[in-house]
Amino acid sequence: RATDPDSALAGASPRDALLLGLLHGPAELLPISSSGHLTLIPWLTGMPYASLPSERRKTIEIALHAGTAAALALAPPPSPIAMPSRGRSALMATATLAPTAVAGFLARGFVRTRLGTPATVAVGLVAGSIAMVAADFAPGNRKAGELDAGDATTIGLAQTASLWPGVSRSAMAIVGARMRGFASGDSARLARAGIVPASFAAAGLESIEAIREGRLGSDSKAALVGAVAAFGSALAARPLVRRLESGGRLWPWALVRTLTAAATMLRIRSLGNDG
Repeated sequence: RATDPDSALAGASPRDALLLGLLHGPAELLPISSSGHLTLIPWLTGMPYASLPSERRKTIEIALHAGTAAALALAPPPSPIAMPSRGRSALMATATLAPTAVAGFLARGFVRTRLGTPATVAVGLVAGSIAMVAADFAPGNRKAGELDAGDATTIGLAQTASLWPGVSRSAMAIVGARMRGFASGDSARLARAGIVPASFAAAGLESIEAIREGRLGSDSKAALVGAVAAFGSALAARPLVRRLESGGRLWPWALVRTLTAAATMLRIRSLGNDG
């Protein structure tokens, strides 16, 4: 579909922001890829938001990340996480987040210009799904409290794959933990522990770029609506997160991802035939 210049100038609508916020909360908490679905669902459904250039979507993305992170910070899912001491937890968090932060800084331009198309996002969804299904069959009974520097580094390195839109940071954190022998529920808890700092970090980086481009104040009404919707939908998704952290399997979420990718490829093929 061709981009409508008038739509691009109008910016994001509160209605689109509301729908995206309702989508983002669960998609960020569950291993289905929030970035992938925020790209594909508007494109598949013909939302005006999909026609906006990436710089006009930035304010909304900041708000969605912030709303979801605030929901988890204020009311995290009730599944307890037995973690190491506070000092070791800070060290583990650094080891987990640092690889993705460094890789993201180095590859940000390539990711934004080459990997944001519907086709590449669909590939990321499928690739992440394959890794998730493999992780479902991985043995392991270690507890989250046993996390050490080697575990945190492995999880961090696994998360660098999520720079490819559609792969999912949460999914790769679970996969990395399963590779280190953690039980399925504890792997999901470790993944959830990194969502709040990762979401606030994403919002912060997007804010810096938006300020640099002079666009942070644009679409403020839509951004507020999106943040509130993301906050509420993240709270509503807590039972699904709790089920995953109780040892739930990954394959149902891999199926959701694969169906989204299949719908995308069918749409791409249909557009190609129409052309």
